Amino acid sequence: MPGTDGAPAAPGILADNEYFYTVLNLPKTASDHEVRERYRQLSIVFHPDKQTDERRKEAATQRFLEVQKAYEVLSDPVTRRAYDILGSEGLLLLQSADFKHVAQEQFEEELRRQQRELVRQRVEQAVHPKASVTIGVDASSFFDDEYETEDGSPLSPWQHFQAALSEVGRDSFAVRHRVQMEIRKKTRLALTGRITTNTRSRQRPFTGSALTGTIKHQFSPRLAFEATASLLAVSGVSVKSVYAGEAYTLTCQTVLHPVLFVQPFTYKETGTLVLPPVNLSLARQLFPKSPMQGVLDVGMTPTGPRITAAVASSAFHDSLRADEVLEEPSDSLAFRAPSVSGLAYYTSEWQFGLDLAGPATSLNGRYGLSFHELGVHLQTVLRLGLAGLTWLFGGEWRGDNAAVGANVSANVDGVTLRVDATYFGQTLSLPIILSREHNDSLAFWTAVLPSATMALIYYLKIRPRRRIQRIQFFNDARRQLREEKSDLLRQWHETISLLQDTAQRHVRAEEACDGLVVLEARYGPSEQDEGTAGLEVDVTVPVQALVNTSQLYIPGKRSKAALPGFYDPVSGVPKTLRVRYKFRGRMHYAEIPDFMPVVLPLKDHLVE
Repeated sequence: MPGTDGAPAAPGILADNEYFYTVLNLPKTASDHEVRERYRQLSIVFHPDKQTDERRKEAATQRFLEVQKAYEVLSDPVTRRAYDILGSEGLLLLQSADFKHVAQEQFEEELRRQQRELVRQRVEQAVHPKASVTIGVDASSFFDDEYETEDGSPLSPWQHFQAALSEVGRDSFAVRHRVQMEIRKKTRLALTGRITTNTRSRQRPFTGSALTGTIKHQFSPRLAFEATASLLAVSGVSVKSVYAGEAYTLTCQTVLHPVLFVQPFTYKETGTLVLPPVNLSLARQLFPKSPMQGVLDVGMTPTGPRITAAVASSAFHDSLRADEVLEEPSDSLAFRAPSVSGLAYYTSEWQFGLDLAGPATSLNGRYGLSFHELGVHLQTVLRLGLAGLTWLFGGEWRGDNAAVGANVSANVDGVTLRVDATYFGQTLSLPIILSREHNDSLAFWTAVLPSATMALIYYLKIRPRRRIQRIQFFNDARRQLREEKSDLLRQWHETISLLQDTAQRHVRAEEACDGLVVLEARYGPSEQDEGTAGLEVDVTVPVQALVNTSQLYIPGKRSKAALPGFYDPVSGVPKTLRVRYKFRGRMHYAEIPDFMPVVLPLKDHLVE
């Protein structure tokens, strides 16, 4: 069959969207009836069972499969239209996107849009283009400068705003672009170009450019090598090697400069000792069953030796699963129903370290929260050094192809607000200098006001939208039960009928000895709200059928949906078994998470 690159067919070569018509020897205007008739005729001629000679049978099988594939494509109106428009690439797009609910008049437009997206993804996978534009803005005139009239009287707020606005200017400008391509199976080449201008000093503005090349090679799953060099100047080669062991990672990095080979480790009375900067880093898991990790970083820099020691850890939290958090398979999160808050499961991470680097010695700490449903990451960084306290607070939202973030940092040199926006790997950064002086109140309000605004947007916009998404999720689950899982419901009813006699026999036996009688048992979503209403399964009969000599035991560490008389009413939602039962004439009630064992009766279940 022709390729799927979409190029025009050469003379004498079939176009990609005509091949299946040729297999059936039909024009593109053939009716559905003509397609069926031709398929019936050819399938009889080329059916393998009609051939006795092995060579002819092999050829007939190949032709029969081609005829069958052509009929599958041309007999379905959706696949035929996609094939007529884009050929085999149209069939590929049908597999990667949902076109069931696309209106007929919008079908071709949506198909070509998906084609453009596929081409973009192919280019991105080939060269991984990433670019960033950074525009520094100096807005310190609003908070550092005081303006007054010629006679010395203060300006009005509006006049002050106009005067300060006129002083706002561009502080710096930088453009960076990076492409990466695969040279061999385990070797990649990355090219990075940068242009930087700095107008902080208006008398002597600075402009610089750089072009660097990086080669990365993966020797084995554990050992990787990387080398970076400037392609515009002789400035040495930065070499980095990483070895990842079972519970540790060792990194070694240095810079090889030509001077080291001309005058290696020499010292002159009028010169200085030439030593290569070397950095060794060891990251190791501290405990076998804990994510806590220790990092030791030792390096020699132009300003002297530097030693960094840090401890870091992270933890995953799931507020919905409670006792199930350690038992339920981790991959179930990919199919979770949306929670109303969007804060149901998140990751917390922290780090604390000591940096010994002469005058730059400092204590530093970091704490972050990542809310996976919302795609939001919050972070706080503190650094206490000899020069004073530096802190940063920021947040970021990440979608499939876009990200928006902002952070505020403050130290003795001033207050800076940084805003970043990324779309398909292209980033725009705006570092805005609000003050060049130490100003705690300015930094505080710069962090609080945007945070309060985002909190209002969350409560007024995001939560109501997530509630609607959650209700829609469960409505789709109900529709799926009615339309697509009708066989499952029929089998469930039949299973209940089969267990009915056993359950009734157990009820009579338990009532005779005043034992365990199940009054009601329901299996369904752990959370009960307007979205989950009506999605519980009545499992009273199956549970009573499992009672034996006034006891009930169901092992844990696996879902109860596979028990006879049970089924999963909605995938991707934590389940709970709720049982109301009578024992020794007294009422009991229990709620058991899906992956926890069931033990009845228990004194803790007694209803006072």
